[in-house]
Amino acid sequence: MATALSLTACGSDSDANEPIKGAEQGDAGSTPSPKASQSSSAKVADFDLPSDIKVHITPDKTGDKAKDAILRAQAEVLMARQRVFVDLDPKSTFLSTYFTGKAEAFYTQQLQQAKKRGKTISGTYRYYDRKVTQHTSDLAYVSYCEDQTKAFPKDVKTKKVESTTPTPNDYTRYDTVLRKATGGVWQLQNLSARPDAKECQ
Repeated sequence: MATALSLTACGSDSDANEPIKGAEQGDAGSTPSPKASQSSSAKVADFDLPSDIKVHITPDKTGDKAKDAILRAQAEVLMARQRVFVDLDPKSTFLSTYFTGKAEAFYTQQLQQAKKRGKTISGTYRYYDRKVTQHTSDLAYVSYCEDQTKAFPKDVKTKKVESTTPTPNDYTRYDTVLRKATGGVWQLQNLSARPDAKECQ
């Protein structure tokens, strides 16, 4: 369990029907493009994640063009979240591009705490059961599950991975609000999390 990404301390214009390889392929377009690890998941921009971080994001296609576009954009937000915890930089372009409002403030604080502890992330992060519950042209409510049973904190200096025993709290249900910013990039604006989510286990 990689504590840096947990609330409990422990977007793309491409065709939604394209095959997905969540961390590896895709045109970064106008978003920051710094190559993520291969996974069977959503096709997103290139986030250049280290090889010891794997991200699996299920496509969760709905057949609705608008909803599928939102889910693709939300996959990029998830990838950006991993990237900011690799950089541990509160001034990261990834943070300001993909996060806003309360979500940006929350992750800025989380990054500062992780940097102070000297902890980054490693392992596998799995995202699934993603659903757009409501949306307009520039606002969307998205819920999803996260599995951190194979994700672990890593010491920045020693590079040592801290093995932890999986617990039910590693399964979290998120409810999020995304807003489309000027320029068309969907940003995470707000979020709430419920660890030990039975529906995610």
